[in-house]
Amino acid sequence: MTKTQVPGVGAGAQVYTAAQVAAMLNSISASPQIPGGFNPLPRTDPQVAFGPGLPLIPAQIDPVRQDTGRPEPRFNEYPVSANLPGITDRLVPWKVLRDAAAAGGIARRCIEIRKADIATLEWAITITKSAIAQAEADHPSMARADIEADLRKRLSPEIARCTAFWEQPDPGQDEEWPDWIGKLLEEHLVLDAVAIYPRRTYGGDLYALEILDGSTIKVLRDYRGGRPVPPQPAFQQHLWGFPRGEYVADVDPDGAVPDGYSADQLIYKRRNVRAFTPYGYSAVEQALEDLDVWLRRRQWIRAEFTDGAIPAGVLRNTAANGWTPQQVLEYETALNDAWSGQTLERHRLRILPPGFELESMADVAEKYRPEYDLFLLKQLASHFATTIAELNFTEPGGLGSSGYHEGQADIKERSATMPTYRWIQNLVTQISRRHLGMAPELEFRILGLESEDEAAADMVAQSRVQWGRMTLNEDRDRLGLPRYAFPEADMPMLMTTRGVVFLEGASEVAEPGELIGPVQAPPQDDADADGELDAPYGPDTDISNPATSGSDDDSEQTAAKKSQELAAYRRWIRRNATPARPFRFAYLTKADAPELDGAPVIFAAPGGDDRPKAGDPSPVWPGWDRDEATAAVWQPRIVRHLMAAVPADALAERWLARELVKTDTTDRTDPGQDGADSDEWAATLAAAFLTSEGIDLTGILAPLLNDLWTEGWAIGHAAARAIMSGRAKALYGWAVGDAADAARGLTAATRMALAVFRQQSAPLVRSIAAGRLAALGRVLGGARAGHQTAAQLAEALRDLLRDRSWAAMTAMTEVARAVLAAAVDAYRTGQVNACDWAIEPGACPACVANHQAGPLPLGAVWPTGDTQPPAHPRCRCALVPA
Repeated sequence: MTKTQVPGVGAGAQVYTAAQVAAMLNSISASPQIPGGFNPLPRTDPQVAFGPGLPLIPAQIDPVRQDTGRPEPRFNEYPVSANLPGITDRLVPWKVLRDAAAAGGIARRCIEIRKADIATLEWAITITKSAIAQAEADHPSMARADIEADLRKRLSPEIARCTAFWEQPDPGQDEEWPDWIGKLLEEHLVLDAVAIYPRRTYGGDLYALEILDGSTIKVLRDYRGGRPVPPQPAFQQHLWGFPRGEYVADVDPDGAVPDGYSADQLIYKRRNVRAFTPYGYSAVEQALEDLDVWLRRRQWIRAEFTDGAIPAGVLRNTAANGWTPQQVLEYETALNDAWSGQTLERHRLRILPPGFELESMADVAEKYRPEYDLFLLKQLASHFATTIAELNFTEPGGLGSSGYHEGQADIKERSATMPTYRWIQNLVTQISRRHLGMAPELEFRILGLESEDEAAADMVAQSRVQWGRMTLNEDRDRLGLPRYAFPEADMPMLMTTRGVVFLEGASEVAEPGELIGPVQAPPQDDADADGELDAPYGPDTDISNPATSGSDDDSEQTAAKKSQELAAYRRWIRRNATPARPFRFAYLTKADAPELDGAPVIFAAPGGDDRPKAGDPSPVWPGWDRDEATAAVWQPRIVRHLMAAVPADALAERWLARELVKTDTTDRTDPGQDGADSDEWAATLAAAFLTSEGIDLTGILAPLLNDLWTEGWAIGHAAARAIMSGRAKALYGWAVGDAADAARGLTAATRMALAVFRQQSAPLVRSIAAGRLAALGRVLGGARAGHQTAAQLAEALRDLLRDRSWAAMTAMTEVARAVLAAAVDAYRTGQVNACDWAIEPGACPACVANHQAGPLPLGAVWPTGDTQPPAHPRCRCALVPA
């Protein structure tokens, strides 16, 4: 086809008509899979009236896939030339974040708290659960203990090598684990840009993990907006406005470490990964607006005391004196000169001339409201997942504040602390496998992640061991301790009140459900002289009920128990000539000891039947659906606070050092004391030592019990209102354990009654604290005779402090005291005159006797000598209107 020359078009150019252009376009759209050409998806949707319209054909800007003829999507719409210096999509410059982290003090304090939370944790290189499960699947005939032993033996050198490296991750900068992880957390919390350079030796071995300033690292993009894969550079370090080095990503698209670029790799991690930007979103950046308000608030307060222009008062001139402005100015100058710097003169009376009226001005104290500052503190602390209690601020008054703060700490543990722990755990595990060459069967584990503190973690582990969900050696693996060598430590078991049942092979050696018989308990006594037989493991830690624990048909054993009870009573009556309450027998009946008729005793029911007689049912107390749940929440809190208040390791070391000095000097024990008396003397000295060390258990228990009593008081009032109105269920408007919320539902009158109850119960707190202190003293006092090491003594102290039985007894008893005291207060207000003693099924004989003696007038003395429940520790009895 010969083209004619078109005027204005150069020679050699081709000119096409409109029809020719249309034909060319049709040929392109009809010929898919043209290399480099775009192949649009078919558009077969019918075009109808008022329809959505035909989608436009995309304008291709990226290379197409050879299999589809269409390009892959971009990750985001990034700025053009984003890889060049000075072009970025960051809204906040790095320097602003660095400066904000040090401004005002609060942000810095929150950062240091978060760093200290993690830097002080124990860690270990352990075998993964998946590796153990795979080994069990590969060797089904081997026992689990043998499999774990083989794995540990094979991987022991690898564990030692990795542990040695992480104890000092950066030897070049002399940074041990706490220093290194603190620097990493600083970059995470301030910039959310953690840049780690794996520095290697010339031989290719990992020498150090060097943490770089994340603000100097520019993240590069490929054409899709994602991270370039090796060997393309993925990061550049910009110093003084220009790239000074470039590095590849530490993994290729398949997740493997690329070969040939080991010295050019860089680890770059973000916690908050977002789709529209390659940069993270740090806690400091999230808190910028609230931090700005806080700084302006501080600036206003500072200006009031530096540049403030409002005087303390002014004299208003009513012009009644006829003074000229010059005379007024002279008088003002003379007055200020006379009083300036004269504190004594300002406290004397001064007569003002006629026509002047004094007008006081509002000072800064009247305009300042600390509640707003507390609100700003809460906002700032929330960005860093800390609480105001950790910043040494508390709620302004109110009942149950410590319970509120503890609830906030639980929320923080779930929402921030635990996720951060696991993020670091996974990060270190990935780095170890990719760069340190750690075996895939191993992992880096931060110890003690089951709960918020050591005491709670031990309770979780104890429950799992008792119910066969974890073995003793698995628990020791959790703590990073050496495993037990005996085979029973690798066997799941059930721990019941009657003994231990090993699950493996139980059906082969005995009938299903048969339990191992328990060791015979020692004879019971009454060491604390309270008229109640002690439990086998300490004074009054449990109340045994023969009727509920099974009948004993052996008359000889029953006679022996009665003899023991009678001997215990005689010892008790010798120490208590005028007892405050009667002695309760669990086995001895009136027919067995008629000579004690009229003595301060309560006999066991004949035949051991301590249940209410038929036709005499006990009323139902609405509070029974709440008291046990409340005590269960407060029990671990008591343990946690006691564990935190007593530094067991430091006390054990100082006590043993003191005992060592005593062995080198004259023995100061009383020479007339030996045996049990000398043990008691040693315990007394140990209790005095604890007091001298500043161990104040009263100060720890008082706020806890006050909050516990607050919730119990609210339960008692709610239950009393329910039973007086004929309802079987009480209405509770707060969550179990939230004493602050429970207190908000009390009226002014009930708050006043609660305050009186708490004041009257203050001596009881001191008594409970003294009992625990004496128990700690007995543990310390027996350390010398038992030849205990400091570690063994510290563990013995911790065992006593985390005694769940004692904590449960204390929580249940004190909840019951508060509940019944509140109920009696409500009865008096509601003009209830007489009450029945309501008992739960399986109640003790003493409480059954009280139940059968009712109804009695409110405030009357029941057969046990009490005016209201509880009649003994763990007693859940109640008073109900007759």
